[in-house]
Amino acid sequence: MMRKALVLALLFGAMLGAGLVVTSRASAQEPITVVSEEPRNEFPSGVTFTISFNAPAGVKEARLRYQLAPDGTGAAGVADCNSAAAISCSFTLTSGRGIVIIPGAEVTYHWELADNAGNKLSTPDQKYIHQDTRFTFKTLQRDNITLYYHAGGESAAQAVLDAAAETIDRVSQLEQTQVTFPVKVFLYTTAEEMQPAIAPGAQGRGVQVLGEVVYSDTAMVSADVATLDITRHEVAHIVTRQATKGPFDIPAWLNEGISVFSQSHPLEGHDAALQAAIRSDRVLSMRELSSSATGSVGATVGLYYGEAGSIVKYLVDTYGEDKFAQLLKTFKDGSDVGKAFQSVYGFDQYGLENEWRRSVGLEPRAIVTIAPTATAEARTAAPAATSSSGASASDSGSSTTAIAIIVALIVLVIIAAGAALVLVRRRM
Repeated sequence: MMRKALVLALLFGAMLGAGLVVTSRASAQEPITVVSEEPRNEFPSGVTFTISFNAPAGVKEARLRYQLAPDGTGAAGVADCNSAAAISCSFTLTSGRGIVIIPGAEVTYHWELADNAGNKLSTPDQKYIHQDTRFTFKTLQRDNITLYYHAGGESAAQAVLDAAAETIDRVSQLEQTQVTFPVKVFLYTTAEEMQPAIAPGAQGRGVQVLGEVVYSDTAMVSADVATLDITRHEVAHIVTRQATKGPFDIPAWLNEGISVFSQSHPLEGHDAALQAAIRSDRVLSMRELSSSATGSVGATVGLYYGEAGSIVKYLVDTYGEDKFAQLLKTFKDGSDVGKAFQSVYGFDQYGLENEWRRSVGLEPRAIVTIAPTATAEARTAAPAATSSSGASASDSGSSTTAIAIIVALIVLVIIAAGAALVLVRRRM
């Protein structure tokens, strides 16, 4: 009996132990289950994505994968998680850390979760649309354009929408392209009010930003000055991006010049700055126009925009719209600046500068090439000296060879004479 009891006890213990092991393994293999997930708008700084889930084996990693439409590429970030029984993980997408999240931005995202037992879970794709939470926006729509506005009457908003639609039609014809994707225009009452909604750092030195195109489908417009022309200017940027989308950006002055040309009139300050510079022959050189700083400094920004618009107008008026569209296509195909202008117009950007100067009554500018550095001069001077002195070096070498031959012949004669003398003496 004792033996049977002992055997039964051992069997029971083994079964209990096995049961415990099975229970433990089953517990470790319990799947990850999502409790809730939601994004939290933190305008203007960004958006925080949070997910809560159960993972009995403990969380190993929670990763958010996201893409900003229409220009962003896919990216991912590892979330911060707590260690509570109900796990919560958060990842903040901050505007200004290499990305910009503007009102209307669409973020497609999903979570990838992994626990310590090797279980994985990927949630379905979801879409988040970023909003400017300070205002309640109303909308108007025409064709593929949606206008968002929060103040003023509907008739004023309709005028902005009509200006945007007409600009898309007119600039698309000029650039021989099509804009078929949805376009968004956000209208703010002032530039100061608009500033938190646009790219951090967009405020230049002494420059008030009246409009901005951060994403290739969205124009941000303020109503401070010439609202309709600011709308035309920014919407033209959207069309130009579509017409020139390629491996490289077109020159900034050309991009801005097209947008100025697309306005009904140049802004008053821009035109005044250009006329004053022409009268004093102090217009910007092509090198200055090509500098990224020129268009963002208060002292030169008016002249920069005025001159860029005038140069584009000269190209279109003088050589026609077809040539201009061909130029943009050449950029889209990957050509650099000099080759693009040369292949279409027969002159490079510096030749264009002088043609435009003549058209406004100024003398052509001497094209100054950048002097080589001392190191470069040393490297190029050495081959030049060798080349220029090559003839004398060759003559010197020939003379030396001739002398050597003569000396060798004399030595041979002496040796031969000596040998003959020895033979004569032997015979004697």
